[in-house]
Amino acid sequence: MKETDHKAEAVSDERWRHFVLVPLVGVYLFSMFITLSHLGEPFPFMGELFSEEASESLIFADSVISLYLIAGILKRQRLTLWLLIAYNFVVSFNGIANLFLLPVQQIVTASGTIAPDHNYRLNAFGVFVLFLLLNVFLYLNRRHFDNKSMYLW
Repeated sequence: MKETDHKAEAVSDERWRHFVLVPLVGVYLFSMFITLSHLGEPFPFMGELFSEEASESLIFADSVISLYLIAGILKRQRLTLWLLIAYNFVVSFNGIANLFLLPVQQIVTASGTIAPDHNYRLNAFGVFVLFLLLNVFLYLNRRHFDNKSMYLW
């Protein structure tokens, strides 16, 4: 009887152990929805402001990448862990490149919002720090990505 209780407890621990990945799905799903909400608007990427078809193509590519990453998180795929870390570095570098290479007023005018320069700079730096902290979280929780398959199916 004790052995079956121990097995049931181990199965229960196994189920709860992977719930640390649920907030990651939420973060990347939220990020994807925010990106999709800018469809049709100019899109800043690596210090350039893209518009029209180029903007839509970048937003579509980012959304497809986000969907792949979300599926990989749900499958606990080890390859996805390293892709997430690389994606976060690209997003962080993109934010800093846009901050330093694009005039803030150009971005604010293109987006159609009215925001002071310091608010935009603070938000851009906050996103940069958030994605770096997300990389630290991913690295510290890498043991949860235990699926060694190269494929999502």
